Amino acid sequence: MRYRILFAASIAVCLSVATVAQAQEGDDGHISGSAVASGWDVNVAGGVGTRPTFEGSDKYVTSVVPFIQATYDDMISLGVDGINGYWHHDNFRIGAGLTRDPGRNDSKSNSVFSRGDDRLNGLGDISGALGVKIFGSYKFDLVNLTSSITKFDGSENKGLLANFGADIPFKLTDRLMVVTHVGATWADKSYMETYFGVTPVQAADSAFKEYTAGSGVKDVDFGIKATYRLDQHWFIGGNIGVEKLTDDAARSPIVFSKTEPTFMAMVGYHF
Repeated sequence: MRYRILFAASIAVCLSVATVAQAQEGDDGHISGSAVASGWDVNVAGGVGTRPTFEGSDKYVTSVVPFIQATYDDMISLGVDGINGYWHHDNFRIGAGLTRDPGRNDSKSNSVFSRGDDRLNGLGDISGALGVKIFGSYKFDLVNLTSSITKFDGSENKGLLANFGADIPFKLTDRLMVVTHVGATWADKSYMETYFGVTPVQAADSAFKEYTAGSGVKDVDFGIKATYRLDQHWFIGGNIGVEKLTDDAARSPIVFSKTEPTFMAMVGYHF
């Protein structure tokens, strides 16, 4: 589901910002867009996060989760957002990777990485799906423009997501980095039907009426992420985000709330 991908991406950005905070300032006085390192660069953290029980829910769950983000030679990364390989030149970066959508349960789930809600009973579970993604970014002055396309290939989820966004980092002090983010996600009909549609069989087995969801802009989101470097290795970080469902996703009968805030806080160690 989109909010899980967004939540994981927020964690990855916070960990990446922690790495950036270790880098030296450029000639313009601003922190560089990424830390250029030789060999492994690793961030390990533990934190607590609050997010909806499912995308479109008005109920929330809070969980404690460990995180890790590792980068090798600023070309390969491994973390909560998957495994990625990328190439960059000056302000331009492109790459590809593998990620995973953990799916959705039609009942309450106690798993840290999989969520569900008893109100979805009768819709059936959506199994986790492996996703192949390509991405690119371009840093224009202080603004980092980003885009990605992810194609999933699961037993239920075979949908496609396209995400577009912009990040603006602010180095407020030598220790404090803040990044603001705005973005939007387009989803194809297959993805929308999987997560927001209700088939005739599902309508008969659940409390929801039949609904067909088409492709379109699924959501827009805004977030603020911050990392404070305590010393050479230790850091604390946090993220506050809001996602608003739009178009056919917002009109789905399974949606109890179109606006969904998320929160995450963590403490970590940079190797």
